[in-house]
Amino acid sequence: MTGNRVATIELGGTHVAVALIDATARSIVDGTYLSRPLNSGGSAEDIVEGIAEAARTLGSEHGGRWAVAVPGPFDFEAGIAEYTGVGKFDALHGVDLRARLAEALDADQGSFTFVNDADAFALGEYAAGAARGLSRFCCITLGTGVGSGWVVAGERTDGAAPGGEVHLLEFEGQRIEARMSRRAIRAAYSQRTDRAAAVPDVKEIAELARSGDSVASEVLEDAFSFLGRALAGPLARFDADALVIGGTIARSWDLLEPPLADGLGRPRFPIIRAELSHEAPMIGAAYAADAALLGAQGV
Repeated sequence: MTGNRVATIELGGTHVAVALIDATARSIVDGTYLSRPLNSGGSAEDIVEGIAEAARTLGSEHGGRWAVAVPGPFDFEAGIAEYTGVGKFDALHGVDLRARLAEALDADQGSFTFVNDADAFALGEYAAGAARGLSRFCCITLGTGVGSGWVVAGERTDGAAPGGEVHLLEFEGQRIEARMSRRAIRAAYSQRTDRAAAVPDVKEIAELARSGDSVASEVLEDAFSFLGRALAGPLARFDADALVIGGTIARSWDLLEPPLADGLGRPRFPIIRAELSHEAPMIGAAYAADAALLGAQGV
């Protein structure tokens, strides 16, 4: 049956991914997932066509609904991009992505649901991952920066951060990503080792820490402990049942969890590693689209 399938698009800073999601099973339909490079610095026409070209591979074996997970800043209700000065998708500023994609895909504008990518990741973990059964939790994704999604009873909320975005919070006189981000970790390692060139990436720094590199260990402990201290207040105000951590940096769980827990003050709630990876925002976006459809029908 195609009626329970949602055509899903996930837009990243360097890629576009598409898949059909089985809204009943809350999983990707076998053989439909595709990820392609996307030049976020290109023209609006090139970006839209790049997204549409990938989306067309999904064919018509779905219920005519489209779920789109996109990074902010974005007007999710109107479907209009608000990127400016963020180093990606600047050409889409002011573009009605709902109308442009509907035209490119010969679809109804009303069939599109746009969801913040971090919220989509959190909802994906709620629908099919580590957050199943949780009533009130925060999901943090760690990669290039710090993404965040706050969920109460299966619905996204702003939680205890401006617009729900933890990266906008300030702690100890600086934004969180000034100490906890891919750029910040690499910069800290470079400064402490006086290596201006060929600075290892976070994965390599983690490997160095495991092999006994004391500087690498200190850099990671500092970043993860700082994140814990910065999140302690917001999570207490939110009265979280759990903290879920995902993203590429979460793959170094053995190095991440101990200093993060210490920074949080060994909280009463569990710190849980996300179970899903690339599929989380796609499943979450489809889950949100399904919920929106049921809401519109008064179910």
